[in-house]
Amino acid sequence: MSAIFLKQGDSLAEMIETEYEAEDVLQKLLADYPGLLAGDRDDEDDRRWLLVRRELGIAAEPDGSSRWSLDHLFIDQEGIPTLVEVKRSSDTRIRREVVGQMLDYAANGSHVWDQDTIRASYEGGREDPDEDLREFLRDRSDPDQFWGRVGTNLKAGRLRLVFVADQIPSELQRVIEFLNEQMTSTEVLAIEIKQYKERNGDRLTLVPRMIGLTEAARTVKGASPRAVGQWSESSFRDALEKKQPHDLAHRMNSLYDLLVERGAEIIMGAGKTEPSINLWFNRNGEDSTKSPLSVSFDLMGDAINLDFVRDRRSEEEMERLVRIIREIPGVAEYFAGLEQKVPAWGMRPTMNPRNVLQSDDAVKVFAEKLIEATIPN
Repeated sequence: MSAIFLKQGDSLAEMIETEYEAEDVLQKLLADYPGLLAGDRDDEDDRRWLLVRRELGIAAEPDGSSRWSLDHLFIDQEGIPTLVEVKRSSDTRIRREVVGQMLDYAANGSHVWDQDTIRASYEGGREDPDEDLREFLRDRSDPDQFWGRVGTNLKAGRLRLVFVADQIPSELQRVIEFLNEQMTSTEVLAIEIKQYKERNGDRLTLVPRMIGLTEAARTVKGASPRAVGQWSESSFRDALEKKQPHDLAHRMNSLYDLLVERGAEIIMGAGKTEPSINLWFNRNGEDSTKSPLSVSFDLMGDAINLDFVRDRRSEEEMERLVRIIREIPGVAEYFAGLEQKVPAWGMRPTMNPRNVLQSDDAVKVFAEKLIEATIPN
């Protein structure tokens, strides 16, 4: 068994790696200290998780009886459901069976769950769920908006699958890395949490390590290593709430959520001082039923990026795109005199949300017109 040493004052305590007495011990530690899910990942400093429930039943069909039982369901502050399955290294199922088990949970859970069922599971297991949620959100997000974001992520297949053990076998690590590099919307990770106990003492040290976040996985999920370490959806939303009035920040977030729900690909901006997000439809031209479209969000507003897509659409498609977006209330003024611009279609004006997102209905119209613009004639 390996050891680490804990220095306190002039004394040095030897901490010996020790097996968990039971799987339930590790499960309870995660439930009590969700921050362990960050592992040793530097860019997870601001990530927080809200426990929905332990031993959450999953049915094969909506309104059916539970067929499986997930160890933990958490949700992070971006509303991304995080499914956690715990195994001790002494359990032989950790090498292969646990992968199929987790995929069953994810496939069926995303099929039968919606924001209301998850919210009910959360509220049913808490003495004061509203207060716990307010504390988790730190008064930076409306609870209904938060649960709506959970529903949006479920529909878009934006999940996080996490395997937790005291030791991750090499066979499981290879499978996790492979899955994480192949899946664009769902993140697949493992957290190895070693336990060290003081020899002849009561002190305990936990050492978490994240597995599966390879550079190839970062690339597949549309983020450069620098951007991953600097910005996230959460940091963007937090910064937006500080920069814009609450109602405008709420509408910008709603537009963003509607587009993600309709399948937009998320790419975090890599700016050094302020966060931004690009949303893409059919960025690589792989879907013949959609035309490329790029929309960006920063702290001042949103933009439809004509210059990003002009080389990916025909002249006729560009003319149709501009014709449709000019139908969005408040947008036409930002594209005035477009025909005289040089180079052609070289525009990306940032639009003030107070002008183009004046109400919740305006948000819906904006999203509907953008979706219309992605569908070729």
